Amino acid sequence: MNNIILCGFMGSGKTTIGRAIARISGMEFLDTDTEIERESGMAIPEIFSRYGEDAFRDLEHETIAALRRRIRCVVSTGGGALTYPRNIAQLDHAHDLVVFLDVPFETCYARIRDTDRPIVRRSTPEELRALFEKRRTSYLAAARLATPAAGTAEQTAQEILEAFEKQRAASPLKTS
Repeated sequence: MNNIILCGFMGSGKTTIGRAIARISGMEFLDTDTEIERESGMAIPEIFSRYGEDAFRDLEHETIAALRRRIRCVVSTGGGALTYPRNIAQLDHAHDLVVFLDVPFETCYARIRDTDRPIVRRSTPEELRALFEKRRTSYLAAARLATPAAGTAEQTAQEILEAFEKQRAASPLKTS
């Protein structure tokens, strides 16, 4: 096992838990949204407003494809990233542990409702709940492990690291 890839709905704690995993393990932390902003020189809301969601999703795909060259990383993916089959296909399922942070909608919504996220700004709470339910199915299909992330970030990080180490012990390590 080389990398830990976190997926889940907006506000599920991917970045917070990812940073905790990196801090505990010494692995590098990457946030795909931050990488997209760094590479494009624009904030995500600006990308959406100037070029649209399709352009953003293309940048997201390029960022996820580049993960194949990374080793010993904890990666926080954007909320929609692993709902696209082309992105899931880019993951190294033999050597990466994909973890779904299965957090209730109410928790996610409380964390995102006052943010500048394009999807949140243009959607009602009911539309966001429907999106949550639709995406949850994709996250479950993409992930090898689902966790409720019910404890502290450090507790959840430790649980994920334990699962990662068990997977590492059971899988041959990538040599290139």
